[in-house]
Amino acid sequence: MKGLFIRISCAILLLLWAIDMVFPWQKVIRDEESRYTAIQKRGELILGTINNPISYFIDQNGQSGLEYELGKHFADYLGVKLDIKVFENSTELFRALEQQQIDIAAANLLYDSNKATNFQLGPSYYNASWQLVYKKGQKRPLSFGDIDGKISISSGTGINEILNSFTEKYARLSWEELDKTQEEILLKVAEGKIDYAIATSIDVAAVQQIRPEISVAFDLTDESTVHWYLANNAYNELQAALLGFTSIALETGVIARIEEKYFSHLSQFDYVDIRAYMRAIQDTLPTYIELFKKYQGNLDWKLLAAIAYQESHWEPKATSPTGVRGMMMLTKATADRMQITDRLNPEQSIKAGSEYIHLLLNQMPNSILKEDRIWFALVAYNMGLGHLLDVRRLTKQLGGNPDNWLDVKNNLPLLAEKRYYSKLKYGYARGYEALQYVENIRRYMNSIINYHRVEENIKDSVVK
Repeated sequence: MKGLFIRISCAILLLLWAIDMVFPWQKVIRDEESRYTAIQKRGELILGTINNPISYFIDQNGQSGLEYELGKHFADYLGVKLDIKVFENSTELFRALEQQQIDIAAANLLYDSNKATNFQLGPSYYNASWQLVYKKGQKRPLSFGDIDGKISISSGTGINEILNSFTEKYARLSWEELDKTQEEILLKVAEGKIDYAIATSIDVAAVQQIRPEISVAFDLTDESTVHWYLANNAYNELQAALLGFTSIALETGVIARIEEKYFSHLSQFDYVDIRAYMRAIQDTLPTYIELFKKYQGNLDWKLLAAIAYQESHWEPKATSPTGVRGMMMLTKATADRMQITDRLNPEQSIKAGSEYIHLLLNQMPNSILKEDRIWFALVAYNMGLGHLLDVRRLTKQLGGNPDNWLDVKNNLPLLAEKRYYSKLKYGYARGYEALQYVENIRRYMNSIINYHRVEENIKDSVVK
């Protein structure tokens, strides 16, 4: 249904574009240039966004985030370069769009009828809802009638119209707009400096991974569509091109792969686990950071640290009934292969674990995307290279792409089903555990990244 809607929308906009081309008399009354033409002339697509752990951020590999990757694919589709401009909040972002300083606004922006009137709307690419949150330990409000304090929202988000619709039923309902991002406001709730906040479910889930004190009281709305917004223009070429791109990106799995990359680790929230992990990041991780950096090799040290936490919770003396030991929970055979003598020595364990992961990475086919190779290697690290070969063969047999992580991960649990493993070379495997293993590591890594990013921002604000 979604694909059909996009195709119909694309056809309508392409028709409007054709009308623009056929009836040049219409252009006489226009004093503005097509945004599509302007982009092609300058050879650059200008995309405006907001720093966010999902939408856009900069790590050791450079620019990252869902909006960045989608923007890069769209720029490639147009045959131009991508230029990212970062704004402090939604108000500044839409002001820049209105003044045509940017071509597109992309920052986890939910559908807003007012903005849809004032700007051109791009196609939807995922859904989210508005949620009211509070700090865990406080009394949970079940409706606006239970609110005992002040509600804060980020300016320019478009939530005002929704809140106004509740004032007839809740006459005392009021709120304040802050010139802060949704993430910044949510962090204030976790600190107890703000009573309540309203933010998108995506932003809430992301912040919960580093501040589990954030609790959801209730949803204000059902799921709403998330869109890019385009500068208002008499022409429809850019909007039509975006619809065409989105249709292709949906059919080829580009959007599915990007969403899996940035959303999969948000699907699970365990307050006890995350709270314990945050304490470990603060109290235990500093002891071993330099070792993770020393032996990271071609990996991000934060990924290596996340693997070690999944293996042992950074406990250098960890042991299991099956005989694996140490920070990286190595078997005796792996330790011998990596030429270390003491698995309980944290430095030797981290060194050997990293080297073994690199060894597995080098055995991954070049046909697998570079950024996905690590997830395949971690499956092999967890359950053996043979079972990884099996699940890739099985994925191909079932009509999937054995080089696509999204296809392969969905088939991992099948290794525990007799109708499948009985026909595989290496037989039964707890593939569902391997899947959870990789998902946990991704979640732990993202939490380390965002924890340090937030701490650095706090330090910078104190200095200023």
